[in-house]
Amino acid sequence: MIRALLLILGLWGGMATARPVPVSRQDPEAPSSSAKPVSTASGSAVVVTAHPHASAAALAALQAGGHAMDALVAAQSVLTVVEPQSSGLGGGGFLLHWNAQLGQLELLDGRETAPQSSRPSDFLDAEGEALPWLQATSSLQAIGIPGTVALLWEAHQQHGRRPWSDLLDHAITLARDGFEPSPRLLRSIALAQRLGVDHNLAFQKLYLPDGAAIRPGTRLRNPALARTLERLANHGGLDFYRGKLADQILRELSALNRDQPRFRGWSATDLASYRVIRRQPLCSRWRDQLLCSVSAPSSGGLAVQQSLALWDALSGGDRITQPSGWQRLAQALAWADADRLYWVRDPLDGTPWVSALLDPAYISERARLMKSDLSLRAAPGLPPGQSSYPFARPANGREDGTSQITIVDRDGNLVSYTASVETVFGSRHLVAGMVMNNQLTDFSFRPSIGGEPLANQRRPGRRPMSSMAPTIVFHDGRPVLATGSPGGRRIPHFLSRTLLASLVWKEPPHRAVALPHVSVSDGALVLEQEAPLPWPVSPERLAIKGQSVRFQRFGSGTALLQRINGRWHGAADPRREGKAMALP
Repeated sequence: MIRALLLILGLWGGMATARPVPVSRQDPEAPSSSAKPVSTASGSAVVVTAHPHASAAALAALQAGGHAMDALVAAQSVLTVVEPQSSGLGGGGFLLHWNAQLGQLELLDGRETAPQSSRPSDFLDAEGEALPWLQATSSLQAIGIPGTVALLWEAHQQHGRRPWSDLLDHAITLARDGFEPSPRLLRSIALAQRLGVDHNLAFQKLYLPDGAAIRPGTRLRNPALARTLERLANHGGLDFYRGKLADQILRELSALNRDQPRFRGWSATDLASYRVIRRQPLCSRWRDQLLCSVSAPSSGGLAVQQSLALWDALSGGDRITQPSGWQRLAQALAWADADRLYWVRDPLDGTPWVSALLDPAYISERARLMKSDLSLRAAPGLPPGQSSYPFARPANGREDGTSQITIVDRDGNLVSYTASVETVFGSRHLVAGMVMNNQLTDFSFRPSIGGEPLANQRRPGRRPMSSMAPTIVFHDGRPVLATGSPGGRRIPHFLSRTLLASLVWKEPPHRAVALPHVSVSDGALVLEQEAPLPWPVSPERLAIKGQSVRFQRFGSGTALLQRINGRWHGAADPRREGKAMALP
């Protein structure tokens, strides 16, 4: 069983032999081992998505006079078909949108919610022990009420210029007539098979016909998804929550429930009451820029902004060739992780503490503590106004299958959108042709540890903590950069390094997305093996005071837009199959 979960090799510093790295909460899927050039494009309007089909659909929407939001709807609907392992109609996400005409930034939270039948103990067995992760991810209890359709529909209703139905045409055609699966999709299907798909017959029939993986060159069709998309095209997004499509979703979930008696089901109210929440973007000053991202229940924006603030406070090095700069980045990532994983939860459950954790005085005190002993293990701090620790310290969590779309249209409207179904292919349940998420495993499995409650508890209507961090950077009141990435719990790590490369080390977009990544995990330093670009420093010099080091491949998928000399330039991370395209 263990061997079936081993995906890629990691090399521990100081050891002569390779050590395997299992499927984990940190690493979402097997990265590609084949090097390829960075996809770049520049122009008056640019799209960067996770798949060439999605980029083409988004660009077509812009070419027809559409708003960036039209392009987003077209791209995400296509990704539902061609990149189902990462995002789709059965998942959720966060959208950061810059309205160029009004000069306003808005944040739409389309994160999944726990149904009303949820209890904090839903992921405990009869003996009160946490369920094994694989068992939990495939359970119906793991599926949250999806928010993707509601987010896309509301965003389009407010900003869209093209007919909603037209924007789904590309996706409908691909689902109905078929497409050739990419190598990455085939790898993901093989991974899903190893994780276990016996719990859903529809998944097996579509992706493992006759019990065997789809062969390269096979045309993959999803008629059930085509019908779902056609229904949405004809009846609008609300049909997903209060129409015949909602009835179908509830009916199919109920049929699956016969095999999982612990699942208490969804009600029609669970779907009908889902709402996209407009939240205040999380913004902080950093050097001469304003960094803006998502706020709680995501911890990703906090982690990126806190990491960069700590990096500066540690005097991190303005040259890419300085080992100290990379060392300080790894330290900052670890200490930012300790804060976000402890403090962040759904704001419905009380103060999210996020702003206090970015207070300059708090950042200075954290940096002073870090400098006092470089080998000190990262731990959550007490933000201003908080005199004690109210929660137990959680274990690491998983957050895996994710996608990123970054778009600017000719009028300067920007969208940075991160979406997810969680683990590769989510719960590996198909309903109405859609991959259904397992986002509720982002809640703490245990409601308490040693009698102390955990912050990120599963409760009715709550949204689990996330690591997604779509980001827009402003200089003198104008957006100059937009980015985001998949990558599970490492998302803030990937984006912090990308922002340093772009804004401090002055690397062009095609290098900023391709430079090696640095990460941290349980006190170990994790360095990228076989990155698209060589290390600008000697990796052997980056460990601090005997810190253990692991080398492994990463599967980031950063989508970066940057305004340079009055023109937008886009770059897609070569670690995945993303594509940048532009209008002149």
